Amino acid sequence: MTKEIIKSKYGNKDKIIQAHLDYLENLTPIKDLSPSALNELYMDCNRRLQALDALGEKTQSYGRILAPKILRAFPHEICRNWVVYAKRENLAESDTTKLMKFLSKEVKRNNNCK
Repeated sequence: MTKEIIKSKYGNKDKIIQAHLDYLENLTPIKDLSPSALNELYMDCNRRLQALDALGEKTQSYGRILAPKILRAFPHEICRNWVVYAKRENLAESDTTKLMKFLSKEVKRNNNCK
């Protein structure tokens, strides 16, 4: 039943994939810097990336486009920390898998600080 609802709403797999990509590309920067808002943003991004993976999309191939868009939605300090971390660990800044692991730790750290 769920598949039918999704299929009727989006038509086909390509449209579903595009809807997830559009969402990630058009993230609104976080305004409320509360721990819950950060957590919600992270969960939203992670959920979309996991959905793309489940649909068979290689999210790493979108990294150069998506990583900066995802980062811009987070506070400037977290973005700066990612750049420093990526350079120190010799990682590509566009590695969405490493970025999401990093963001998970940052969100947890931020939740523990408040």
